[in-house]
Amino acid sequence: MMSPMPASEIALFAYLVNECNKRYWQMPFACPTTRISDDLRVSRQTVITAREHLAKRNLISFIEGKSRHLPSTYKLINWTDDLTVELTDGLTHDLTLLKDKDKDKFIKGASSNFSIKERERSNGTETQNRRRGIKEIPATASSYEGTF
Repeated sequence: MMSPMPASEIALFAYLVNECNKRYWQMPFACPTTRISDDLRVSRQTVITAREHLAKRNLISFIEGKSRHLPSTYKLINWTDDLTVELTDGLTHDLTLLKDKDKDKFIKGASSNFSIKERERSNGTETQNRRRGIKEIPATASSYEGTF
């Protein structure tokens, strides 16, 4: 909201993030300007202007291509630098401190909670068919006397 971006810059940035994701975040990556302009349905000059503005905002860096056979290369910067270091610091958990009997207790505790719920379902406390969302209603058959 402090510095709004035109739709062409937003579209280009989203396009580059998608292209980078397709390449498993191996940077820098090559992407021809003509292909970007065709895919986004904007002019070549719009792509060139948008990428210059994104570079000024420190969202991307790029090296302009020399020809059709040497396309422009892009690198997403600022928010992707050292991304794996920041993410893995809080997500790693050391399970080597647990003894084997503690691991078994943990696994059995988790599976017992699941089995209790399964037993409740099979005992009839939950009569709704979860897959189809249909409530089962027991019916009794009675003989019918009469003509059709």
